[in-house]
Amino acid sequence: MIARPMDPDVGPGRAPAPAAAVANGWARGTHGWRRSIVLLGAMAAVAFLGGCGGAGSDSPSATPPPVMSATPAPTSPSPGGASDARSFATPTFASTGPRSDARSWSSQPASESPRQSAPVRLVSIRSAPNVDNGVRYERLVLEFAGGAPGYQAQYVRSVVRPGSGAPLPLTGQATFEVVLTSATAHDDNGTSTLRTPPDGHGQSGLTSYAIAGDFEGSVHIGVGLTRVTGFRVIELTDPDRLALDFLF
Repeated sequence: MIARPMDPDVGPGRAPAPAAAVANGWARGTHGWRRSIVLLGAMAAVAFLGGCGGAGSDSPSATPPPVMSATPAPTSPSPGGASDARSFATPTFASTGPRSDARSWSSQPASESPRQSAPVRLVSIRSAPNVDNGVRYERLVLEFAGGAPGYQAQYVRSVVRPGSGAPLPLTGQATFEVVLTSATAHDDNGTSTLRTPPDGHGQSGLTSYAIAGDFEGSVHIGVGLTRVTGFRVIELTDPDRLALDFLF
């Protein structure tokens, strides 16, 4: 006795179909089962491959995470038509050049490059006490003919004479040096251009000053002070001068 497979369309509580219908259904059912098996096999393969690409894989996820972008809010135009966006000024810092501000005092070095190639001539060096808005200081004035030179002004351990290297004797506990660049203290014949003595003593906190050397386009001047104090360098005109002010 040959057992016939059950028609997939027949379920419990349903009457069996006629023989011809069963035969035709068997043929159709055979092809249907084959298609179902193939379809189930393909779905199983896809599921297996999907599982291999999941946890433990070095590859990134197939679906990238959503990208969130922020769009800046539009700025409303100002009455003049320009954008009302805020602007921030770049901070500025103090220059290391000449101290021309009467309020700027420092014990740090100050310098300025010469503005002309031809050397200027030092014609006078003198000092005197001054008071400015209640601030007492000693002023050392360097006067020139032909313009203003460059300079380097700073506290040093000692001032040496250019060429010989011998120390310059000064009175005081602190030593200050001014080197004038593109400057001389003599004329073309080698004669001194100074109308004042090359050294002297101040009348207050400035205890002594002296020219250390006039050598190869540079004039070296040493200053002796009672202590390290704040100073400033101011350029003056009519006539051309450099004023070095030292706080008491």
